Amino acid sequence: MLLAALPPGARGHVRAVGGDPTTALRLREMGVKPGTTLTVTARGASGSRIVSFGAARLAIDSATSALIEVEPT
Repeated sequence: MLLAALPPGARGHVRAVGGDPTTALRLREMGVKPGTTLTVTARGASGSRIVSFGAARLAIDSATSALIEVEPT
């Protein structure tokens, strides 16, 4: 399942991060990498997601959230 499909309040373990190498590297640098558990805290009108993990909160646009494969928990 893609992060883009998770509804607000849902949690998921990151399984893979796709996209071009630069985007994948930037996501890993921000902490979005395989094994991380994300919680979708909100969804924007354009399909963007606000996710939290640990003490961090990130806004991820809809195109990027479609590159992150998660396993719902």
